[in-house]
Amino acid sequence: MTGISRALNKPLRLNKEALQLVKDHYRRLESKPKLTKYRTKMATLPQGSTPLLNPIGTAPGVKTQQSGTTIFSLPGVPSEMKAIFRASIIPYMESFHAPHPRDIEVRITGIIESALAPVLDRARRIYPKLYFKSHPRGRETGIRPLILLHIYNIEPGAEERISEAAAYVMMQLASIGGRSKLAG
Repeated sequence: MTGISRALNKPLRLNKEALQLVKDHYRRLESKPKLTKYRTKMATLPQGSTPLLNPIGTAPGVKTQQSGTTIFSLPGVPSEMKAIFRASIIPYMESFHAPHPRDIEVRITGIIESALAPVLDRARRIYPKLYFKSHPRGRETGIRPLILLHIYNIEPGAEERISEAAAYVMMQLASIGGRSKLAG
């Protein structure tokens, strides 16, 4: 929270609602819970922030607004982060009724991510309104490296451009020895 507090120039303050969430959690675990400095720290948020219920852990998530932008901060424990994301952030995002992204996933083997980079640079220039994000899986050495490439956009009618971009990337990869297939 310190980093967000400094970046937004919002002082850290003990948040009563967050403190109640922390107290409630420890009441379920201990007969006489003590409010230690470590437990209180979990309820110390940037001024004006809103705590988000952590349905499986202690530290609440945090929602902060600054200049029309909403910032979420979640605990680092993966299961807790996912639970808060599902319970609080997804409903928040869905409240805007924004279109869901249209996307394609391409599975790439036979090359490493640095060899994919020039192909993606060219694709980004040809298809500037699309987003390209690669996710390496496993190691670059050893049994076939795997890269998951996501190509997406939220604009209506983007499906055709996304398909064109995927075909372009797959043809480029074939010319440099990579193998790819659309995930389905």
